[in-house]
Amino acid sequence: MDIILAHRQIDFDALASMVAAQKLYPNSVLVIDGKPNVYVQDFLALSKDQLRYLKSQEVTIDEVSKVILVDTHDLKRAGLLGEKIAQIPDLEVEIYDHHPYSGPMKPGMVIDLVGACATLLVEKLAGFGLPLSSFEATLIAIGIYEDTGSLLFDSTTVRDVRAVAYLLDQGANLGVIAEYLRKPLIEEQKELLQQLLDQGQTEFFDGLPVYLSYAESKEYVGGLALLAHRVGELESADTWFLLVKMDHRVYLVGRSRGRGLPVNRLVQLFGGAGHDRAASATIKDGDLPTILKQLRSAIKSRAVRPHLVRDMMSYPVKTVTPETRLAEVETMLLRYGHTGVPVTDGNSLVGIISRRDVEKAIRHGLRHAPVKGFMTRNVVTVEAEATLDEVQRVMVQNDIGRLPVVEDGDLVGIVSRSDVLRLIHGGAVPIETQLVRERSAAMRQDILDLIAKLPDGERKILEAVRDTAQEEECSVYLVGGFVRDLLLSVPTQDLDFVVEGNGGQFAEALVKKLPEGKITQHVKFGTAQISFPDGSHLDIASTRVEYYSFPGALPQVEESCLREDLFRRDFTINSMAICLNSEHFGELVDYYGGKRDLQQGKICFLHNLSFIEDPTRMLRAIRFAGRYHFQLAKETLEALYTAIDTGVLLKLSVERFTEELLLIYKEENYLFMGQKLMRSGLLRAWFGEDYSWNFNSDNFKDSVNWELTVKWLNSLSRMQATDIEKLLSRLSLNKSLRDETRLFAEVREALAGRTALSELDQLLSKTPQNIITVLAQDERFQQRIRDCLDAEQRIHMTLDGNALLQMGLKQGPEIGKILEQVRAAWLEGRICTPEEEEKIARQWIDSRG
Repeated sequence: MDIILAHRQIDFDALASMVAAQKLYPNSVLVIDGKPNVYVQDFLALSKDQLRYLKSQEVTIDEVSKVILVDTHDLKRAGLLGEKIAQIPDLEVEIYDHHPYSGPMKPGMVIDLVGACATLLVEKLAGFGLPLSSFEATLIAIGIYEDTGSLLFDSTTVRDVRAVAYLLDQGANLGVIAEYLRKPLIEEQKELLQQLLDQGQTEFFDGLPVYLSYAESKEYVGGLALLAHRVGELESADTWFLLVKMDHRVYLVGRSRGRGLPVNRLVQLFGGAGHDRAASATIKDGDLPTILKQLRSAIKSRAVRPHLVRDMMSYPVKTVTPETRLAEVETMLLRYGHTGVPVTDGNSLVGIISRRDVEKAIRHGLRHAPVKGFMTRNVVTVEAEATLDEVQRVMVQNDIGRLPVVEDGDLVGIVSRSDVLRLIHGGAVPIETQLVRERSAAMRQDILDLIAKLPDGERKILEAVRDTAQEEECSVYLVGGFVRDLLLSVPTQDLDFVVEGNGGQFAEALVKKLPEGKITQHVKFGTAQISFPDGSHLDIASTRVEYYSFPGALPQVEESCLREDLFRRDFTINSMAICLNSEHFGELVDYYGGKRDLQQGKICFLHNLSFIEDPTRMLRAIRFAGRYHFQLAKETLEALYTAIDTGVLLKLSVERFTEELLLIYKEENYLFMGQKLMRSGLLRAWFGEDYSWNFNSDNFKDSVNWELTVKWLNSLSRMQATDIEKLLSRLSLNKSLRDETRLFAEVREALAGRTALSELDQLLSKTPQNIITVLAQDERFQQRIRDCLDAEQRIHMTLDGNALLQMGLKQGPEIGKILEQVRAAWLEGRICTPEEEEKIARQWIDSRG
């Protein structure tokens, strides 16, 4: 006989998992051992005709051939029957469980960290295409909803949501589900809840707050998980433990919101199990005071000091003095992208000045006025030893996004909303951390898988960087375009590394592991480059922040932290990093939502002054959008138009604009990018007028494979020669490309006249192939060029200058003229053989004699 078992205190998830398992194992029998919770008892009482099961005492152990164990991986938790079966050697046991398991995975074990055990079985049912009745679908859905708090508990995963969607499609009745989930507490539960609230208190363990409570009942009362949820809501606790003595047992329930202790590790000390946010244990013949004492001792030994402000703040802080002129403050705010700056007298904080106040004062002509007349003196601050909860409270109460951090009256740092959110949620998006952690773990494995697929050379370099980082005891990150393209699975060779420390020193150590590499240091910029014989190279930089002395200027560089280093970059998709240190190898650092924007196909700038600081970013935005078929985010597109209207583009040097423009011509999708440059008004803003650019993709299906020169000349093919000359005056092209552009205009002008076939041949024979390729796209010249090229195929000329000399012609210009005439005769079909060629040449020689 095959039987299905669950843990003793059967809840709806356990019952749902048993019913789902029976669909997978149709010859099996449900066996209930122990006392289900009160709601499950009610459900079983009403469902006797639809739900067949045996009591444990009705099962003969000798007849059991196989056990399907659900919602636990330990047979000893399945009541007395489970304990007896666990002693039978070689009995086949299959397990479905969603609780943490650290032992070896054996055949027949399906264990995964989802919100409800029933989810694992629903996935199996869906995979096999097994239909469910409305009753079965409803019961299984109740199990998932109950164990995930209606899909709102931290442990809920996307898989749980998909499982519920599948059950609804199978006929699950939401009305019935809601009725069971909304059932009020019974009297015994109310009494127990009141005891837990009356006897509970928040205790601090090395600064970590933990809510502890206890209660007692002579009779067993089910629904402790629900009571634990209610206590957590009412007490707003981050971590809480409940001890309830019932029926000669002490039941320990632990819960956490993720900012406190991992409760399963503590509960395991008492023989229990669970997740780091939800766990429980049952202690036979336990004594409440003794267990409570043991629990306090366990918490104290494992408590980790809560995060303090000094752990999350940024420092050193950019400050100004009360005498600083507003014009200088404006420059500083623009340089660092800050919305305000503290004002200090010595080390003491005396005020704060916001960008809004600075701009307002300057509009009134007060650029040279000192800060002290406009700063806010009543500054809300926070102590360096304040906890995360205190910071959150101050920020919310005062609606402040950046708080100066003080210690003994001195300014020691700044803490921002982003710092708090990052610490709490693992990112800038305020959602609960369990799901974020799951996604982060999954993302890390995805990145490791992507790294494993890299060419051997690149993987060995990353391994060398990892080992060097450990030896040099510094943090190293892979940054920029390589991270972006790795996540997009796009081949790339741009390896850029950022070192939190001395980048030059790190590069010196790294090159020793790369014997073919040759190092070049750029001390001024804090960078180094390691070059290899095949032409590839690695760029290594210390973490730095760049600021711009004026719009369009080259950046000035200062040392900074990784977050600021990433903030200096152009777009969110380029501001991600991958940690290469051994312990965190492959972890994604994404402060600004770059991964999200990659998934959504968006190009987003990092701050509102991005295009003002560096106008070349406007061209790069269009280039990246075209390369990856992305869209510019609404705010980014609006900022691009605003920057164009301000005329900031004209502050760029001709060399920088030319460099960015030609990078677009190197892209496969350059025609789309060119159209965007035109429609945005960017080309008009730079060149001063609307030229007849040609970026019409309909006529150039093979343009992807064209080299840069052909793409460039093709885009000018509709312009007048005078316009081309004016356009060249606004660009810094190399001599070769500039000369070829002018020659293109000259040849096109010559072709525009009526030209004989021989003259056309002379013209094209002296014209580079790139120019001919572009001219051949022009409808005005297509047929004539084609005729000339076809005629050229008929030429099998063997005559040369030496042959003419042997025929008696004297050395001189006549040789070249006769050879041209002979070639023209071939082109026009007047001669077709070498014999005819020699005959006509002799005739011309004789006529000249």
